[in-house]
Amino acid sequence: MIPRLIYDFVLFLLPFAIYGIYWRMVGRKQEGADTRVHPWTMLIAAGLVLVAVSFVLWSLPKENTRDGVYVPPHLENGEVVPGRVDPQ
Repeated sequence: MIPRLIYDFVLFLLPFAIYGIYWRMVGRKQEGADTRVHPWTMLIAAGLVLVAVSFVLWSLPKENTRDGVYVPPHLENGEVVPGRVDPQ
């Protein structure tokens, strides 16, 4: 769960990082760079769109590379038999 939250947090901050790099590169060449208006609304919207797209992509079903029937762990003769995938 924590890696997923970190992943989404990084995706949200990605537009801000790209804009920061752009602003540093272009800002030194222009006069009055400190008075420019920053597009905070667009950056926040772009970050939210990236997070929403990641939700959709992570929810898509993945191909099952294991063909078969899953047998969960169970007890046999007092011993735990680990789960397995039986071929069909």
